[in-house]
This record gives sequence, structure tokens and C-alpha cells, in this order.
Amino acid sequence: MNREYLVELDRVDKAFVTRHFFHIDEDTRTRRIYNRRLVRAADAITFGIRPGEIFGLLGPNGAGKTTTVKMVSGLVRPDAGAVYVDGMHVEKKRKKVLRKVGVVLEGTRTSMWPLTPLENLMYYGNLKDVRGKVLRDRAHELLDFIGLKEKKNVQVRRLSRGQKQKLAICIALIADPLVLLLDEPTTGLDVQSSRAIKDKILELTRQQGRSVLVTTHDMHVAQELCDRIGIINKGKLIACKPTAELLDLFSGHVFVFKLDRAPDPARVRTVPGVLDCTVEQSNDGPALVLRVTDEPAQRSEGFYRVIELLREGGFQLRSLTQRQQNLESVFLQLTGEIVEERPEYTGEE
Repeated sequence: MNREYLVELDRVDKAFVTRHFFHIDEDTRTRRIYNRRLVRAADAITFGIRPGEIFGLLGPNGAGKTTTVKMVSGLVRPDAGAVYVDGMHVEKKRKKVLRKVGVVLEGTRTSMWPLTPLENLMYYGNLKDVRGKVLRDRAHELLDFIGLKEKKNVQVRRLSRGQKQKLAICIALIADPLVLLLDEPTTGLDVQSSRAIKDKILELTRQQGRSVLVTTHDMHVAQELCDRIGIINKGKLIACKPTAELLDLFSGHVFVFKLDRAPDPARVRTVPGVLDCTVEQSNDGPALVLRVTDEPAQRSEGFYRVIELLREGGFQLRSLTQRQQNLESVFLQLTGEIVEERPEYTGEE
């Protein structure tokens, strides 16, 4: 256990067995299993989250993100390894850990829809031993903070999806937890609601010093919010680095020449220092996409030679930019897969 971290996972494993059945046999009134498969949702996962840090767990649906969140919150017991929150073993000190952790699982059914947002917060606050004036004041402060003050006495069933998601964050915060676990916090939201929730997550961390774990398959959410990112695929943590460092690791030197017409990429590839080049078509004309070597002197010479070739060919250079790396391309390079939508198995039949 490393006391540098507020949340720590130490070589955590978790596997589920999926079962699929035939229809009930009319004679025997029994079902028969026709497929039984072992799913590894977590395979020796190790990482930590520091106080005041937003840690992103990035990966496709089915990669093991939700299972990881549930193990940190104590909802799922790992098969091996250990999870610590504020120095406490989650399995051994579960009740104490629950007071320090707020969880927002994917979906909007955290709250009870016949009740109002204020009634929901009063109910969940009492469950977590927050009482009296402290609970009332905190409930009103949270609703004001999240932007639901005008909706506090409206039944949850009448709220929009974005408002329900905001209420779920309030419920997670009602006991003033040190750690906030957000599983796909912006899934299915409109742009305005998504922006509001991301702003609140940043405020909770930067101004209030909480540790936040955000799981998502949305590359833009991870890149915009997270200080560090772990990439998980098929239960394995295949990368874990600060966001900027992860992008720099795969950035390379790629330049985009916007031209008046398309050049011959085969001729450009003969230039020393040029590793590859392609021609892309866009609405504003063709673009020569050039990847050059990391060696400074050879890169410089190659770059100048390409410009000379374009000038000799009479090409009009409309713009020149360096292409920035993003998390989607990093994920592709690490896994060779696109981020695809598929159901995540969480142990529920």
C-alpha cells in the first residue's frame, strides 16, 4: 500500500462466468445450459489515484471499467489482489470506506423517481448517517451548486436525463466523500448537459480537492478532464500515464500541407528523412500528410527538401500545420482496435 494515493488497486483480478440457457423443456420443466464462458473483467490491474487528481479509465464497453468502479466502491469483491481507499482495505473496512466514497454508476436510476431531488438527498443522507441541519444545509447547497435549485421540489420522473444525471452526482456527494467514482458520467447527454457536468467535475477536484475516477469510452471526455489516464482493454491495463505524456509518447512528427492540387506522394517518399506521406482530400482541397524522422538534423533537411519539391512543381501552399495526436489514435496504436460499443458484463444475470 502506497500512502501517496487516496485510492489504490494492487494486482486486482476479477472473473465472471456467463451462462446461456435453452428454453424450458415442456416435459421436464427444466433448462439446460448450452454455453458457459469465463469473462476476465480485471486482470492484475494496478494503479493509484492521488488527492486532487482526476484519473481516467479509458476503454471500450466490455473492457472492465464498470467492474473496476464496483470493486473500488465495495459493490463487487475481487477474486485476488487488494483495493485500498484512504489507507483502508475495502473488504476489511467496508462500512468506513463507504462513507468516504460517492458513486455514480452509468444510467439515471440512482435516484427514486416518485420523490423530488430534495427528498432524494434527504433519504440518501439519512442512509449515510448525515442528519438534521447539516443534511438540510448540504442538500440545498448541492442542488444550488449543481444547478437544480429551481427543480428541487419537482418529481424526478419529470426531470430531463441531464438533470437526473446531475442529481445522481448530488446523491454521491451528500456524505461529503473524499473519493468520487463516475461511471460514464456524460453518456446519452446533450452537449449543454455534458458540458455542465464536466465543469462540475473539474470544480469538485480543483477547488475542493477530491479524488475522482472517471470511466469512459469517450476519448474527448477523457482528454478534456483527466490528469492521468489508464487504458484498459479486455480486463488488462495496457497503459497508465499522465495525459500529456501519453499523447507525446505517440505524437511523432506529422505535418499537413494544404495545397491547391494533389502532388505525387511517391516522389515525396524518396526524400531522406521522410518516413511516409499520403494525400488526403477535404472540403477545402487536397492535403499532403507528411511523417518525418525524429532525428533533428535529418528531419530539418528532409523538411526543406519537401518544400523545394513543392516549389519546383509550382504548387501553391495554402497552409502548413503540425498534426496533434489525440487519445483515439493512441488507443488504436496500443490495441489495434477501434473503440466500439458492446455491452459490459458486470456479473448480473
